[in-house]
Amino acid sequence: MMFKTLFLRSAGLSLAVTLAAACASTPAPAPAPPPAPAPAPEPAPAPVAAAEPAPEPTPAPAAEPAAFVASDADVAAWTAAARVLDINGRANFGGGRLTTGFTPDPWQFPLTAGGGRNPIDVASLNIRDDVSGAPCTRANVTRRPDFHFNFTAGTTFPTLRFYVVTENGADATLLINEPNGHWRCNDDHHVEGWGNALMPALDFHNPPAGRYDIWVGTFDASRNNRAALYVTELDSNHP
Repeated sequence: MMFKTLFLRSAGLSLAVTLAAACASTPAPAPAPPPAPAPAPEPAPAPVAAAEPAPEPTPAPAAEPAAFVASDADVAAWTAAARVLDINGRANFGGGRLTTGFTPDPWQFPLTAGGGRNPIDVASLNIRDDVSGAPCTRANVTRRPDFHFNFTAGTTFPTLRFYVVTENGADATLLINEPNGHWRCNDDHHVEGWGNALMPALDFHNPPAGRYDIWVGTFDASRNNRAALYVTELDSNHP
């Protein structure tokens, strides 16, 4: 029994020794490295407010064209034109008198547009319109005015308008000697929304009282074009 015990002990020792030797021959596993700490999340960028767009500059209002100022040469040309065109001659189609506020409005005067047998070209007079300063261009007129028109002014109506309409659509022209001796001229009215663009029209703002000498011509040399001269104080009346 002791032997066995010793044997067992010896065996146990041997076994222990063997086991110990076996354990000594196998290296112990290296300890696992500690897990790397997770990186801290980057902070979200702070929102940046969008820059307010700079307001567009308000465009400056367009400058109104400077009022025409007649030169000494203009006055001389107007004076010479009054000699070439017989402003005091007997009018071809008579005369008339109107007082502001007249009725019917428009007032109509029948006449013939053109320069007759011996026309005078207004362009040869080298005169300019008293309001726009634009040169008076080609227009065949008679030497004597077609109409003398005496006007009594007021303050109710700010505009006095003259315009012409030809029955056959002929390209009419309009030339007016004002009470102050200055001249106005027009070939085509150039107003959008009006009628036949070949018809002339002239507006007088705050019109002076006095006599207006009127020539109704044509752009070409045609004559005997039946027409009507209209006089109005209402803006709704036009060619």
